[in-house]
Amino acid sequence: MRKYLFILVLTTFQVALYGQQNCELLKEDPECYEACLKMNQESLHHQGSFASQKHLSDAIEMCPSLSNAYFEKSVAFLKRGMFVEWKELMDKAVELNPEQHLSYRAWCQFSFLHNYEETIKDLTKLSDLKGKSFLGVGQSGDYDLRMVLALSYKFIDQKEKAIKIIETAMIDKDYYVGLYDYLHLGVLYLENGQLDKAIESLEKQVDENELSEVRYYLGKTFLLQGNRTEAKKNIESALELYRSNKKMHSYYYEFADQVYEKDITDLQNRM
Repeated sequence: MRKYLFILVLTTFQVALYGQQNCELLKEDPECYEACLKMNQESLHHQGSFASQKHLSDAIEMCPSLSNAYFEKSVAFLKRGMFVEWKELMDKAVELNPEQHLSYRAWCQFSFLHNYEETIKDLTKLSDLKGKSFLGVGQSGDYDLRMVLALSYKFIDQKEKAIKIIETAMIDKDYYVGLYDYLHLGVLYLENGQLDKAIESLEKQVDENELSEVRYYLGKTFLLQGNRTEAKKNIESALELYRSNKKMHSYYYEFADQVYEKDITDLQNRM
């Protein structure tokens, strides 16, 4: 049930953030009102096409304070891997409306650019602006942004801080466990030498969403404990799940703690 509630929260969040802007809110400013109408027309064209980008450029020229126009224009550059151009536009959107756009910039810094220090800065600033623990969800829908914050600390080698963030978030009534949360927490425990806690968290992940990665890290943990029987069983399961396509996957980026077939067979060969 928590998983479906998380998806519902995500859907509501994305519609609010990325749907067409309600131009009626700008009626008192005729130029920005017309710019908003122009901006909304870009959705009539293929995203990133000349016509689409022209609508957005015209909207920006008409109303330079229209943050969503910069945001929408930036997305096409992100999808093309043109990160310098994306960031220039995204930074302007954040400058104009930080509370609305910081979460998206943070997510992209984390997922595409692996710029974890900047991710932490953005999410910390967003937390200060919102004044509450729930910051929103990542654009992919897989994560509460507190998990993104925690993983960013993990990747700058502050694992204990990452663990504390996740443990604190998970007892918050507003926190919805994502598809991979117990996996990431389990791996953090494993990397921090807390093997019993790692197994407990990874087994919770099996109940939530069994994946090749979960069985791989369970196998690795049992191997470190000297339990070769359980290690062998989980590693074999990891390989079977991987070949059945029950694994972490995205067409756009690599997940934290994602594993590949060679990782599994290498571990298997160490048995």
